[in-house]
Amino acid sequence: MFNKKILEEVPGKRIAAMDGMAVTAQVWEEAHAYHRDRQRVHDLLCHGTGIVAGLEVIASEPPDSSLYVKPGIAVDSSGESIILAGPVAYDVGTARGRLSLLLTYEESRPSIEQEDGPYYIRAQFGIAAEPSLAKGTGVELARIHRPDGDAPILNARDAEYPGSNELDLRFRQEIQQSRPVTREAATLAVCYTSALEDTGRGHGAGRLARALRHAGHPLWVDDRVPLASDLESYTLVYLVGQDDFQLSRDEMNALYAYLQAGGTVLFESCRRGGLEGAPPADAAFFELMASMGIELAEIRPGHRLLVEPHLFAGVPPGFETDGPPRVWVGGGAIFSACDYGCLWRGVRRGGTPSREEIRTAVEWGENLITYARARRQKAGSA
Repeated sequence: MFNKKILEEVPGKRIAAMDGMAVTAQVWEEAHAYHRDRQRVHDLLCHGTGIVAGLEVIASEPPDSSLYVKPGIAVDSSGESIILAGPVAYDVGTARGRLSLLLTYEESRPSIEQEDGPYYIRAQFGIAAEPSLAKGTGVELARIHRPDGDAPILNARDAEYPGSNELDLRFRQEIQQSRPVTREAATLAVCYTSALEDTGRGHGAGRLARALRHAGHPLWVDDRVPLASDLESYTLVYLVGQDDFQLSRDEMNALYAYLQAGGTVLFESCRRGGLEGAPPADAAFFELMASMGIELAEIRPGHRLLVEPHLFAGVPPGFETDGPPRVWVGGGAIFSACDYGCLWRGVRRGGTPSREEIRTAVEWGENLITYARARRQKAGSA
């Protein structure tokens, strides 16, 4: 999004040099500030905020509470260039919870480096592990979910599904030199009401995320997220069931709080496994939403889910081929009787889906993420 505020910091005039003019410290500073501010605006608006090159983050070996940031350069949200000329070690200490490793721009105080010489201000940097939802001008280098402040920090065994105490590098916002526009990553939590056999990576959500990332729309999936956990950071929660179920009080409270904060929940039953008729989870989902006061209405042509960013004349088909596809929406909840999760995995009832059917399901998935993102943004600006 275009940052209009930074334009207010750009001077609208510059000093015109003339013979005989007095060059005071104030005049010198103003003359050079003009060029620095112009450069900041250029870097920010033409290239974006994020990592330009390098700045890889790795765990210590053997593992302990420290990590290392390799040399590199980044541009922060003020347009300042942050340069690490050499590797830097950082000790997280006993910090716990969901942490973001932030790189910030700093400057030294004016100092004289040699007798009778000029004063110098050196460009510096800062590194800190802050709560994930903390806001500032720093550039995010990594995330860590650290439930135990004494646990060692590890490199992720699977970069797409980092676990607790493992370095999560999925949300590094990198500036693509050939395409300067940067996109904020979306996050999807896959939760289950009961154990499902052969769910794959996130009941198909992992395949959806990979397809969207390939198209330049970063989406990252956390699979098997406990419903009673903190869901606030997720763009969309995907609740998958099959058998009858009943949520605990803590799970109900977490889900309700997430919806009230502007979150979006996709309710869907897995329809694989030779089931006859609707899975028992369908009725349990409707009962759950009714208990939370959610009123559902079937999607009609023109609904936002059908038009942004991809246009659909009606709800697209999913895994299920028995009857027309049906989706209901209301109060941040989306109930699907289509089982798009299985179709995202390349499976459809009665046979192999066509390439066009899979592509259509991926586009529908992008519409779901876009809808959920818009709800969170609206709630944040309210």
